Amino acid sequence: MNKGSAELTERQLLALELADQVMAYHGQLPQELYERLMKHFTIEELIALFFQVGSKNAANWFIIAMGIQADH
Repeated sequence: MNKGSAELTERQLLALELADQVMAYHGQLPQELYERLMKHFTIEELIALFFQVGSKNAANWFIIAMGIQADH
C-alpha cells in the first residue's frame, strides 16, 4: 500500500471476501470461510453483511435487466 494509506483490518478483509464469495458463487460459502467469519462477527453482524451484499447484488441485476444506464 502507499505510504499514508489506511490498511484494512482482518474484519474488513473478511467482509470483502464474503462479498466476493457471495457474488461469484451465488451465496455458496466454503465451511472454512464460514468458520473464519464466525470468529470475527456475531450472527447479527453476519445477517447484516449478507443482507447488504444480497440487496446490492439484486439492485445491480435489476438495473442490468431493465437496461438502466447512469447519466454522466
